[in-house]
Amino acid sequence: MPRSLTPRLEDLRKEIEGHAREFGLDFFETVFEILSYDELNMVAAYGGFPTRYPHWRWGMDYEQLSKGYEYGLSKIYELVINNDPCFAYLLEANAEVDQKLVMAHVYGHCDFFKNNFSFRHTNRRMIDEMANHATRVSRWIDKLGVERVEDFVDRCLSLENLIDQHAPHIAATPTPSWLKSRPS
Repeated sequence: MPRSLTPRLEDLRKEIEGHAREFGLDFFETVFEILSYDELNMVAAYGGFPTRYPHWRWGMDYEQLSKGYEYGLSKIYELVINNDPCFAYLLEANAEVDQKLVMAHVYGHCDFFKNNFSFRHTNRRMIDEMANHATRVSRWIDKLGVERVEDFVDRCLSLENLIDQHAPHIAATPTPSWLKSRPS
């Protein structure tokens, strides 16, 4: 269960936000929450969102993240969601100096999300949209059965790596007139 910042961390957050704004960063309001490593792995397994549709893939991703943390191979210090407001999840086990550095880092992410060309058309209500997707898929499961829905989702996800995430930003160039007039 996410927890709010401690009074000490809240004071540090305000100070760090002030410095970030003084340096010219421009970001949406940022909401920080503290999570245990297990909770942070759950959110990370959902692709950084607190709510997703039910699927075995999330459990597989969670297991991989958890084992990496438990064996000392990886550690997630924070997760930032490109939303308005931005949500940032901090790892409860971070030392205070880590929390300070991570909060400053988060404000950099939030500025980038708000102002970078590639994120210009991002849905800033993605948390709500993901929760709506979860509700819709759960209704389909109730209506059609888990196997049919899971099979469909598996097929959709198998195409995921074939989608060019940069395609919306590439302007199609018109065919030059000299090429149009060439005989086939």
